[in-house]
Amino acid sequence: MSTHPEDAKNVSRRQLVLALGGLAAGVAVPGVGLGNASADTKAAALRVGTNRPFILHFDWSTPPSTSYGAGCMVVLNWWGSRHFPDEVQQIRRQDAEVLEYTVPVHDYSWDDGTNSGIPEIVRFFTGGSGDVYRRSDIPRQWYWDPVDPGRVRVPNYDGHVMDLRPNSAWFNHLLTSYYPWRLDDPNWKLDGFQLDVLGDGYLGWVDGASQAELDLMAEGMRWFMTALRRVVGNQCILFNNNFWLSNNDATNGIMIENHDGSEIGNEFWVNALARVQRRQRRRNITTSSNADAACAWAQVRGVDHAGYWSDGYDIGPEVPFGTCSLGNHGWPPQAGHIHLWDSTRRRRDRVPRRLGE
Repeated sequence: MSTHPEDAKNVSRRQLVLALGGLAAGVAVPGVGLGNASADTKAAALRVGTNRPFILHFDWSTPPSTSYGAGCMVVLNWWGSRHFPDEVQQIRRQDAEVLEYTVPVHDYSWDDGTNSGIPEIVRFFTGGSGDVYRRSDIPRQWYWDPVDPGRVRVPNYDGHVMDLRPNSAWFNHLLTSYYPWRLDDPNWKLDGFQLDVLGDGYLGWVDGASQAELDLMAEGMRWFMTALRRVVGNQCILFNNNFWLSNNDATNGIMIENHDGSEIGNEFWVNALARVQRRQRRRNITTSSNADAACAWAQVRGVDHAGYWSDGYDIGPEVPFGTCSLGNHGWPPQAGHIHLWDSTRRRRDRVPRRLGE
């Protein structure tokens, strides 16, 4: 199959999405380490590349580059959106999409003043006001295990798992008090949110839970994804940093993080990408440790944005336009890439509904 960028002109985006329907059937979850795909499988997985870069900006002390423009998706943590509003709005005016990083599955152990000056973190995790996050301020009933919050945890972040059951008090707090509040704040004009760790495809990040608890977490995370879509409306971009075991039309996309080498374009990930069934503003994303891997992912069927980081996640690198020999420097504004909605106005499709409707 040709990977020449000129061939993209003959295939509509809708045709590409519909063509993926046959790949949406569930597949077995692999064990640790994925086997090498055959050369034929890899060749079949490749599609015309896009070279639309994806940038993670997690450095709270350095503003994001204002060179990012049309075709870019930029994810900022709470620090970035709070401390660099001018740079954020300049990026958006240049037709880049700006999303906010959130993690709805576990808390953080920060109690050292690191997060001073970030009211959004306080509101997200505690429901309170002020500018200093403290774990002790999180309502105990919001944890998976209110009696012993540290029993079910995320070792990598010393995090305690929140109550991921369907219709939990924790999820309802986020659905009613956080995500709509952020979208309605005229200071930010966010295009959407990253939902870190969320997804039922892989629960190996959690420790201390029984299989029955893991099954309930998986059910709850899918419930939350569907409920959040109802709350934020159709145009808000939502993508999760995990994958789904079956088709999901509530998410705009998944993030494949640091899966390089033989995993680039193999059948497992092509199938996972295809389970994103949302026909509107699909945003399947990959991030890698180098530009070569990003360019390879950019050509894989189902990938919409491919990025790379050269020095941690602190600041996104310069956009690698031209390095992939794909010839496409991003979507033009008229392609509906950005500004399809305005968070300063309450649109009819963004009015939050009561949960369960």
